[in-house]
Amino acid sequence: MNDLIINKENKNAQIPQICLQSAQRKGSIIGESYHPNAHQLYNDIVMWIDDYFMTNQHFSLSFCVSYFDTASNKGIYNILKCLKDWQSKGKTISIVWYVSESDDDLIEDIDDLAEDASVHISTILSDKPHSIAS
Repeated sequence: MNDLIINKENKNAQIPQICLQSAQRKGSIIGESYHPNAHQLYNDIVMWIDDYFMTNQHFSLSFCVSYFDTASNKGIYNILKCLKDWQSKGKTISIVWYVSESDDDLIEDIDDLAEDASVHISTILSDKPHSIAS
């Protein structure tokens, strides 16, 4: 299965760097998300996850998304819901979100997403910058 790599060089500030790696059983979404076509971007991720879990058991997803608009919120929710659905089918998932200690609004948004999707998100408070997986 091919990896899904989007905006690896961070040339488009409107979309996050996305790196989903099949062989490593992990992925990362890093940056900001306010692209006008966020629906398609996040739909591609959901489709990749669905394909991945057809032949795999475990996946770990790390977020370091510091800002997202309403359309991106819906897309992120769809990713989380997809992961929850696979977890309900016996797959093992891990979701971590790195967030600045001082960003109370984002922490609340993450908690809301986790509650809405009925999934556990480990929130790691850190002001250290994170980079895309290689």
